[in-house]
Amino acid sequence: MNVRAGTFARPLAEKAGSVDPEGPIAEEVARLLGEVHRALHDEYFRQANGTALARLFPYMPLLREVVRQPGITVNELARLAHVPKSHVSVVMARLVELDLVRKEADESDSRLVRLHMTPEGRRRTKSWRAANRRTLMRTLQPLSDDQLAVIVGGLHQLLAVLQRHERDAC
Repeated sequence: MNVRAGTFARPLAEKAGSVDPEGPIAEEVARLLGEVHRALHDEYFRQANGTALARLFPYMPLLREVVRQPGITVNELARLAHVPKSHVSVVMARLVELDLVRKEADESDSRLVRLHMTPEGRRRTKSWRAANRRTLMRTLQPLSDDQLAVIVGGLHQLLAVLQRHERDAC
């Protein structure tokens, strides 16, 4: 354990597959991922506070998926976001009112409603992403190039493992 930093100095140096899921390394990784996620979320919100983006902040995860998957349905979005369909329907109705999302009937099945970004929605999400990138870059600025390389490498490795697990689950 790195006493100065209060973290494990070599959690990734362990042989692949040898990490005990109930052990201290797994616990530390889970804790750190949660804390980094929370801290970034809080920092993004602090930066958006008082701006037009602040009131859209709670909707951004759903908006992001509509941007990624134009024509997604409310059912698909609810399943993807792991939230009730009724919640997604309420949020999408609000976003339609704000002229950020538009609903279109599916051409082959009129019972289905497809969600698409409006030009204003695209402009706002682009602005939100740029603001988040600036915040992230300010946050990372004190780190050296070597530290950033280690973080980026570790994140790539973690993402690759998660994507393999996702593929294997299908």
